[in-house]
Amino acid sequence: MFKKISVLFFVLSFSVGLMAAVAGNGTLQKVTKKYRASKLVEMSVVKTVKSELLGKETKYDGKIYLANGKFRWENTTPEKTLLVFDGTTIWSEQTPPKEFGGPVQVAKGKVDKKNRSQILISSLLGADLEKNFKIVKEEKAGDLVKMDVTPLYDDLTVKSLQITIDSKDSTMKEISYKDDIGNLTTMSFSDVKFQKKEKKNLFKYQPPKGAQVTDL
Repeated sequence: MFKKISVLFFVLSFSVGLMAAVAGNGTLQKVTKKYRASKLVEMSVVKTVKSELLGKETKYDGKIYLANGKFRWENTTPEKTLLVFDGTTIWSEQTPPKEFGGPVQVAKGKVDKKNRSQILISSLLGADLEKNFKIVKEEKAGDLVKMDVTPLYDDLTVKSLQITIDSKDSTMKEISYKDDIGNLTTMSFSDVKFQKKEKKNLFKYQPPKGAQVTDL
């Protein structure tokens, strides 16, 4: 569970960390500036996971909200899940399928100096990722710019990463990464909205009544 959440944290860090880490890349700087200037960023996301071990593909539909280093990720299909970072605590909620029943499963964990680097949350807290990653290739096709990013150390869970951005409107279109067990995850973003007001309640979380809560 912890490892799964750590990868998700890394992927979401693009809006406040990875792009700023490459100071010499003008395209990334424009995207960073736009996302950071917004009080709230809302977007639809389709996450596709191809499992090399199991030989199958699974798609998840949901929404992501970003604001001031906090985020909320809601998945609706094929299962209902919720991931919230309120600035201090990570909350992961999973609702069992109706046919199986049972309580909602909630996992929580504090972000401190000990686990900050482990879950790659440092980017969300304003630290540069240039110490861990570098851009090794960049290609442009029309308005789309694709960048291959590679880790500088072998102990990171993300082994390769590709970012696709739209240079015309300075938005993130897709992130694709492979983890250390060969799973390929692709996240495609659409309907991106930059709001002028932050909805603070989105980043507050209280486990539902009767939920089974465990610590990460």
